[in-house]
Amino acid sequence: MSVAPSDCITERHLLLFGTIVHRFARYEVLMQRIMATVTGSHLADVMLLTKTLTPDQKRIALLDLLRHRAIPLDRFDAVYKYLTIPETFSLLLSDIEHSVWVAGKSSHSIQPDWILRPRPTIKPLHSGEDGRSEGFLEDYEDKVEYSLEQLRETAATLSENYQGFAAYCRSVGLLAENDAKVG
Repeated sequence: MSVAPSDCITERHLLLFGTIVHRFARYEVLMQRIMATVTGSHLADVMLLTKTLTPDQKRIALLDLLRHRAIPLDRFDAVYKYLTIPETFSLLLSDIEHSVWVAGKSSHSIQPDWILRPRPTIKPLHSGEDGRSEGFLEDYEDKVEYSLEQLRETAATLSENYQGFAAYCRSVGLLAENDAKVG
């Protein structure tokens, strides 16, 4: 039986959830700033045009724009690599925004409530003692459980990657000069 959400979510969980959501917002604004610089537009115009896009849609729009503008391949690859980190955590962001959280199976962990009511699916059989083959990568639905430390590490990873991404974009001219102090 699951624990009621109010019994397992602490203020620290909520603080880390808020931190993670804010980190994603910073990435979204940074992507919009890059779009504005590359197109020679005002940031407000780009923000208006992209405000209804999800973070992933903004990422795709930015990458498409960089391809269209024939940005050197090494710069495109670097931007792509930096944006892989937030993409990796996008399912967590969605769960934070759209799920009620309950106690996880492991002690001191939490998980989205939807995991307790999985959709019926057909999964392939895997060899091995537990039915899984060597190197089997669990589905997101099979392993979504977070401790406070894992949430803290996620927030720190997002922050460190963002700082590196912003610095890189400044160094190669993907951010306007007057934009260098923002973010």
